[in-house]
Amino acid sequence: MGIGSERRVKLTGSADGRSEPVRVLLVDDQPDVAETTALHLERRHDAFEVTVATSGPAALEQLAASTVDCIVSDYEMPSMDGLALLREVSTHHGDLPFILFTGKGSEEIASEAISTGVTDYLQKQTTADQYDVLANRIENAVARRRSERAHAETELRYRNLVDTSPDAILVHRNGEVLYANRTLCDFAGIDDISAVYEVDPLSYVHPDDRERVRERLLSRPKAGDELGWIDWRLRRPDGESRYVESRGAPIAFAGRPATQVVIRDVTAHREHERRLEALNAATRDLFLAESREAVASRALAVVEETLGESIASVWAYDPSTESLVTIAATDDALDLIAADTGIDIDPDAAFDTIREMAFPSDSLEMRVFREGEARVFEDYGDRDDAVVESIRSAFLFPLESHGMLGVASTEGTAFDGWDRDLLAVLCRSVVAALDRLYE
Repeated sequence: MGIGSERRVKLTGSADGRSEPVRVLLVDDQPDVAETTALHLERRHDAFEVTVATSGPAALEQLAASTVDCIVSDYEMPSMDGLALLREVSTHHGDLPFILFTGKGSEEIASEAISTGVTDYLQKQTTADQYDVLANRIENAVARRRSERAHAETELRYRNLVDTSPDAILVHRNGEVLYANRTLCDFAGIDDISAVYEVDPLSYVHPDDRERVRERLLSRPKAGDELGWIDWRLRRPDGESRYVESRGAPIAFAGRPATQVVIRDVTAHREHERRLEALNAATRDLFLAESREAVASRALAVVEETLGESIASVWAYDPSTESLVTIAATDDALDLIAADTGIDIDPDAAFDTIREMAFPSDSLEMRVFREGEARVFEDYGDRDDAVVESIRSAFLFPLESHGMLGVASTEGTAFDGWDRDLLAVLCRSVVAALDRLYE
């Protein structure tokens, strides 16, 4: 098989015929290696459909001609190496999972791959279980992408359904307010609803956004058309600013054409996006850590600096004692342990002390670790199996066989849905970083 040639491995479906195919594009300039890898993947997952390309250009041609769910590529190849291929794929197929599966590994290559947007980085080994790891990485990457796309499609359908929801409505004609509901007035901080009709609506818009909103306000959508969403800042009478998005649609009001505007508060969403971007940037450093303690410390720095939580610990599983031992903890976590146990913990020797404090086998932490499922406890301190009574809320995330990460608060209901999502993203990155260290 020459460079640039391709071979398609059609994998059999599951016994019930309902498995959704996972279309893998395997790129390696060594045909024998590619053939072996494809066959091993076939044996390990019956839903895989593998196409082999023996050069970067051939892979791009295949990608343009067919549907691909994941790319697995070698690094050292003539004409176009794996990183060059990654850059091309990232430019034109940004969310397509890309796994660099290479026999030549270095921190420099890993760092560049991560900065370019690689989904995963896996070095080739001489043992057969490397294919188990590779198959698992492929399956997880594809499942994550499909889940994200399904979520996006669901959100789009939801938005289409609530575009004209009466939750917050303003009706105007050429900028003159004709109607505003009570919900919008409460959101905008307007005590007297009659005030909406007495002032220029642009007075509630942040000065830096007024010109854009003015242009939209004076737009006249035709019947059957809708104006797209526009982001701006709403300024309340008390001086507080809220991020909002609004969308206009033509309606008939009092028998005459007018525009109905639906306004949504997206302040929390904006903050979530900001924190997620900061989280993604910060967690890249996890993959450069050279020990589990370094991974743990960097993870806790992300918890404190990016997620704003000050009480957190990382525990490693010790098979010899079948218990969890602390390998990293924030200062506030150490203070809580000292206050709750009455032990005077010297900061310079903190871990020498708390490493000896193994979790009882019947503790909540050990049970969650054994079950392997992330849990949030809003009644932690009231439980008989709790270790630190002064904690009210606790988020416990098992790091597979490596151990567990815990984040806590002295307040109840401290972790909302978005907090949990962000912590889950971090914990999955920690697992990936630890997997890389122990592969």
